Amino acid sequence: MFKKNAIESKQTASVAAQPAKRAVSEPRPAPAPSAEVTQDAIAKLAFQKWQKRGCPSGEDQRDWFDAERELKSSQAGRARRG
Repeated sequence: MFKKNAIESKQTASVAAQPAKRAVSEPRPAPAPSAEVTQDAIAKLAFQKWQKRGCPSGEDQRDWFDAERELKSSQAGRARRG
């Protein structure tokens, strides 16, 4: 009886020491684009607006807020259309 228990404990220990096998799964889909307007996108559009207006000094906030508003409204329109 003792010998049988010793063998069983060795088998259990060897099974426990082996790493668990992972099931092969399908590749995960790419994450959906963020629903938020990024600062990078706002900065790019604001810069384009600033250049289009002739690069005036002192009106950077106007371009930033206009770009932010434009991007958010176009995003909201896309969300409604689904």
